[in-house]
Amino acid sequence: MKKAIAFILALSMIAVLFAGCGNPSSSSGSSSTSIVQNDQTESPRAEETAPSAEPPVHVVVECLYFDAVPRDLELVENAINGITVPEINVEVELYPLSMTESSTQVSLMISSNTQLDLVVSFGRSDFLSLVNKNMLLDLSDLLEQHGQGIVANAPNAIEGGYVGEGLFGIPSVEKYGNTFGLMIAKEVTDSVGWDKFENVSIEELGEFLSLAHEQYPDKTLIQLTGGTNSVNNFSNFYEVDYLASSVASGGVMGIGSEENDQIVNVFATDEYREFCETMHEWFEAGYFNQDAATCTESAQSYITSGQALGFLNQTELDMVPSQSAAVGKELVAINTLPHVLVTENIASGLWSIPYTCKTPEAAMKFMNMMWDNDDIINLIYYGVEDVDYRFADDGSGRITYLEGDTAQTVGFRQWFGIYGNVPRRLTWIDLPAEYKDHLEAFNNEVNETNTSKYLGYAFNPESVKTQYAAVQDVISTYRTSLECGVVDPSAVLPEFLNALNAAGIDEVIAANQASLDAWIDAQ
Repeated sequence: MKKAIAFILALSMIAVLFAGCGNPSSSSGSSSTSIVQNDQTESPRAEETAPSAEPPVHVVVECLYFDAVPRDLELVENAINGITVPEINVEVELYPLSMTESSTQVSLMISSNTQLDLVVSFGRSDFLSLVNKNMLLDLSDLLEQHGQGIVANAPNAIEGGYVGEGLFGIPSVEKYGNTFGLMIAKEVTDSVGWDKFENVSIEELGEFLSLAHEQYPDKTLIQLTGGTNSVNNFSNFYEVDYLASSVASGGVMGIGSEENDQIVNVFATDEYREFCETMHEWFEAGYFNQDAATCTESAQSYITSGQALGFLNQTELDMVPSQSAAVGKELVAINTLPHVLVTENIASGLWSIPYTCKTPEAAMKFMNMMWDNDDIINLIYYGVEDVDYRFADDGSGRITYLEGDTAQTVGFRQWFGIYGNVPRRLTWIDLPAEYKDHLEAFNNEVNETNTSKYLGYAFNPESVKTQYAAVQDVISTYRTSLECGVVDPSAVLPEFLNALNAAGIDEVIAANQASLDAWIDAQ
């Protein structure tokens, strides 16, 4: 099944595989891909529907939740089985797991041989952990036999599930790439007369912030939440492909535009030094919250309360309306990094079958339906119509809550956009009625200049896991304070680089480079 990604083929597939989707207002947007229109002829099914004299095969599927197990979980489960039993003779059990405990619980359940037949890895690191523990099946043959709907609907995304020559996951992705920038209250851009919103350089953004600070001297212009230790502000301004891994194993600068295939220590580049200098200048000027490196509350909460005016974020498509709804005021996006598609866009939300699964064919048949059956897709995301959601009265085809329901009280809602064919789910009311058209246009922007040529490659740091872990520890010590601007980079950055070298970052990058070179040769 493994094959090189043909860029021309990818573009041709994008042109024909489109459908609409809804993105809940609390979602941060996931990552990228293949779209199928709800009204087009259905793709070939892996199995022909036929009555079976055999009892249905019981398949246990991981179902993530936030704070509490959804009230209507059993109702949704029964509705799903009303479709799957007659079509593929599979009875589905949705097994609820808290998002905060999922990675640990999945590993324990597989280790103890507790039945769990379909699992999802939210991030690449959890996925690789399961692969490196030999806990997942190679899906290559199963996909060929029972996954025609997946292949038809997500031909390019599949490449993100390979580790070496084995296919261990099927990525669940929505958009071909992301844009990044500053999300800020519209009143601010109006008050300073700002009219440039696309391809804004970091220098130009500094000019805007200076003007805005004069108008709003007592407000935080950019609320940063460094206390979560997940800061990656650098990637809001510079094109970097981290090769479906983390910055701990280096990255390729200037994706889609550089001819060399050199992996570098991103923290040692001139671009990173200049970025840190700018962040420190902005911090000193008062553009950021003074607790930027330690704040753990969401930036949105500060905007809702009126203490802050903006935050760095993804800015594509649904993000402006969904974030505006989340904070309760109209936002606009000042785009600092245009549309880019990198390896990580097809390397998360990975669906896998544990090696302990006794009925992998049945598990794959149901996984295929998550990509190829609109009723299944919408049940998984929104629950049962007229119980958990209803169609809006405006005739747009979008959906909303039943009267009296809210995000906190609804009986079922899947908030994580990592279940099957995300773009084919119904569109939520807080998105524009034209969202499907916007999504199609966005994905059609994929071209040779904004797409990494390394799609399908993913670094597995297992061979240098000791050094990799040590490098990650160093990064967690220094990165947040540098990228939030709270320390002087002229003093701290050299110390950071020395610590990275001592931890073994050069060895990690060398392993990544050797792996990438072999992958390139194999193409």
